[in-house]
Amino acid sequence: MNMKRRGVYTTIASLIIGVFIIGLIFYPYRSVVSFEKMDRQGPNIYLPLTEGKHFQVKYTHSVHLSDVIEEYEVKKERLYPIQLIYEDTGIGMPSGAGEGETFEMKDGKYYISNIQGYHDSISLSVGAVRADHTIRYENRSYLLKDYIGAGSVITIKPSHVSNWNLMRGETLSE
Repeated sequence: MNMKRRGVYTTIASLIIGVFIIGLIFYPYRSVVSFEKMDRQGPNIYLPLTEGKHFQVKYTHSVHLSDVIEEYEVKKERLYPIQLIYEDTGIGMPSGAGEGETFEMKDGKYYISNIQGYHDSISLSVGAVRADHTIRYENRSYLLKDYIGAGSVITIKPSHVSNWNLMRGETLSE
């Protein structure tokens, strides 16, 4: 093989490798749940997860002062509620299940499961006093006010981001 032809093959191979590396860095293929501040101040927070996996939002109810756990599954860039667990009915909490849902009490807690519908995103005001909004995923807990700041209003939504965006933001699973 002559030197000129070898140089062409080397150039083509380098271009292919370069395009692959650029795609790996900038193509949005990573499934995440993003926590974006509404005022766009500061980096986004990301929770990398696999589609079909569940995560939970845990907080202390402002009136009852008891724990509430909302569990979600991510499918096709939507949040599907899986179950709601809480200790007190009344102000702000359901006293029964909706159509097609299951309501039961176990060990002093209320469970609503088979929840219908989905959300494209959820808006949340991160509690400044006692709410202690916490994200729980794969046996780990992340107190949102430590990452986002108490009193911040955020949007929680599933999406796909690039490795570049993950590097620019903050990742919860590290």
